[in-house]
Amino acid sequence: MAIIQPKVFVELNPLDPVAEICAVMMALIPYQPNHEEDILIGVGKAIEDRLQALRKEVKAHGESVREPDRKPKDQ
Repeated sequence: MAIIQPKVFVELNPLDPVAEICAVMMALIPYQPNHEEDILIGVGKAIEDRLQALRKEVKAHGESVREPDRKPKDQ
């Protein structure tokens, strides 16, 4: 009997991370149509956890973090 498994292969442009991450999420969500809210909540929690870790690192090292709406100087 054939074993059929859906797979998503992704090629990302690291110079446009936000759009690429969003595209990956939108590609994966259709595989779990009844769990979109759970997926988005989980991703949101992972983002919040990482932001908290970054903020702790900044406090520990005294380094500034780029403001969310500002582009890096080299762009």
